[in-house]
Amino acid sequence: MAAHLDAPPPTAPAPPEHRPRTPRGRTLLRLACGLLVLAALGYAGLRLHHRLNTIDLPQTDTVPQGGYTLTVYFTPSEAYHHGPRRSIRGQVCAGQSLPYSFPADYLERVRLEGFGKTARGDYLGWDFDRHCYFATRTPPMGSHDNALVPWQSVAANHLSTGTQIRVTDCGPGVPGEVCTRVKSAHWRVDDLCSIGCDDVKHLDLYIGEQSRADIEDEDFYFVTKGATIQTSTPQAQRW
Repeated sequence: MAAHLDAPPPTAPAPPEHRPRTPRGRTLLRLACGLLVLAALGYAGLRLHHRLNTIDLPQTDTVPQGGYTLTVYFTPSEAYHHGPRRSIRGQVCAGQSLPYSFPADYLERVRLEGFGKTARGDYLGWDFDRHCYFATRTPPMGSHDNALVPWQSVAANHLSTGTQIRVTDCGPGVPGEVCTRVKSAHWRVDDLCSIGCDDVKHLDLYIGEQSRADIEDEDFYFVTKGATIQTSTPQAQRW
């Protein structure tokens, strides 16, 4: 049927490229743009974080520092102590079952060094906080419940745990062969010095279990002042 003469002519639909965007369309577009911006910022942030953690980290090695006192400590063995025996009844930590007497000079060493190997093959420990003896089958431990490692563990009260130490000059009084071994060792702080370490520049080097009677007469049992060391703090974590 023909259209009415008074009716307005039909309006042609607008071309697709000129159709106005609906609110829903504008929201989706903004969301897409926002996601692209966030992705770009995240990528830039990851690159910056990677750069800061792999390239721009400050050096951790310090310059050599002089004026250090170096001493050594060890784990005494009851097998090399034959003096008069002394009772420790009344000095045993609660809940412990121990023989009540040991050689007196051995006990003095245990109280100084922290641990001693017994004739039975286990270890006698001294609790510096509770002032009592205890037995353990675990080898000598550092102050952070870590095993002490001969010619590696260091007791220090002024350096953070994990600090690596290289001795560059032993100072006076250390035989050449012993000094060579001290300087070539990879020392690491993993213990606290409980006795005689009031000086902040004092390092106590652990040399292991006693293996001979007169260990204090050996060249590697030394005290030296004026040593020079270089420290390296633990590396920052890299991602």
